[in-house]
Amino acid sequence: MAGKAVSRSATTSASLAELAQVARAELRGDGHFQILGVAPLEAAGPHDLSFFQPPRSPQILAETRAGALILREQELSLYEGNALVSRNPYASFARVLQHLYPAPRPAPGVDEGAWIAVDAHIHPAARIEAGVRVASGAVVEDGCWLETGVVVGAGVRLGAGCHLFPGVKVYAGVQIGPNCSIHANAVIGADGFGFAPDGDAYLKIPHIGGVRIGRDVEIGANSCIDRGVMADTVIGDGVKIDNLVQIGHNVRIGEHTVIAGQTGVSGSTTIGAHCRIGGQVGFAGHIRIADGCIIAGQSAITHDLRTPGVYSG
Repeated sequence: MAGKAVSRSATTSASLAELAQVARAELRGDGHFQILGVAPLEAAGPHDLSFFQPPRSPQILAETRAGALILREQELSLYEGNALVSRNPYASFARVLQHLYPAPRPAPGVDEGAWIAVDAHIHPAARIEAGVRVASGAVVEDGCWLETGVVVGAGVRLGAGCHLFPGVKVYAGVQIGPNCSIHANAVIGADGFGFAPDGDAYLKIPHIGGVRIGRDVEIGANSCIDRGVMADTVIGDGVKIDNLVQIGHNVRIGEHTVIAGQTGVSGSTTIGAHCRIGGQVGFAGHIRIADGCIIAGQSAITHDLRTPGVYSG
């Protein structure tokens, strides 16, 4: 079947009362007011929804032309229009965006320009675009979407609802949980940087481990996650990895940790759950980071961080 372009566009308009439920927020104002789109505070028009959250200056609340705002109770007295009051305006705004601009769902099927091994299993509700290659023994589950140029190695398993953007490469044996998004040209499961000194030369260390990725993980464009030497490299549920991030062999990352762009994690380091890591952070190998650590951008982490806290340097 021929491929067809799929793009994200807004649904029909929604009432403020409807969006209050979606946002898990309290309605203040006209529940029948129609929202036609979303926009930044500075550019919002009379039927747009926007949001306000510190550290922005509250002065913008008196200047915006937005038809409605999501904001905290603390700022409500500074704004006179329709409002959705939330303890976490950013999260509420994310829920509204997901509602008004749902992710595209392509028609299932395998394009005639794809190459699928005879013993690979493709769920009938998956979408496989032209130029995709799926190797022997791979399993692509219900609702997966593999875009042009994706390569899925032998024995790979992609959980239900995964979306692999153009050019993603998944090496043999990698296991990826459901509802993961892997952006363009990311590489999952290549050999790590392992070489044993041998006189004046180096011997390559075969990497016979794999990569295991949990559910609801997002991996940015051009990021790399290396396979383990003997054990697996492990990425926990809900982890979010930005573009241009390097994850070395045998690294373990705990659930719901977020890592900003150009960060590098050296081999055999363990990062705990619910950590927040800024951009261009460098981690030495064989160290442990406690759950709940916040690490400022461009920090160099050379030793264990044993207690939660904010770290920089």
